[in-house]
Amino acid sequence: MTIVMPEYIADTEALIETARIDDPDDRERFLELIQAAESRPGAAAYERRVVEALDGDDVIIGSVTFRARPLSRLFTTGEVVYPYVATCGLKMAEFGGALTDELEKYWWDIIMLDAVGKARIALRDEIGRIAGYEPVSVNPGSIEMWPVSNQPALFSLIGDVGSSIGVTIAPSFLMIPLKSVSGIFFRGSGGEGSFTHNCSLCERENCPNRAAPFDAKLKAMLS
Repeated sequence: MTIVMPEYIADTEALIETARIDDPDDRERFLELIQAAESRPGAAAYERRVVEALDGDDVIIGSVTFRARPLSRLFTTGEVVYPYVATCGLKMAEFGGALTDELEKYWWDIIMLDAVGKARIALRDEIGRIAGYEPVSVNPGSIEMWPVSNQPALFSLIGDVGSSIGVTIAPSFLMIPLKSVSGIFFRGSGGEGSFTHNCSLCERENCPNRAAPFDAKLKAMLS
């Protein structure tokens, strides 16, 4: 397992815009929270694994079998992939749990979401340097064809994520801290109609977090 401990440097103005803060006093309070967050950065962990076999809808990675039709179509036998977990971190989550002001809780939630996003980007960049290409990621629970119940198997490919970066799995398969993300980075096929983002398979309209348009042809190909 490789652990990545990136700095958290917030894009202050972007976060203020996301939080829709206009009042000077609120701005000052928000900036104090950002400073608190920057002293409690998140973390990420990953492992290099090989796709050992594809068998129908089953994908075998590092002797762990996933029944996931999209993975069987996205991956190739012998391909190197990078299962990972990124998180805002226990310190950041614990600080937020101690807040009592509802507005500050809302602001902290925005900051934690930004922190886990930046930890994931730092991880993607490191894997890209190692692999020599810009990896794409598929995530359990983000697409209906790879359910969140795959989390324990995914974690087993990485190692003791709980001890290393403090992320555990609840009985509901949600990760704790909640502002954590897991998945598999891989090369991707490239070209027209290729997978680039989970959003390409999601039909939810008007999603504020959409990063790619829905691709009906791609979803049909992976279904």
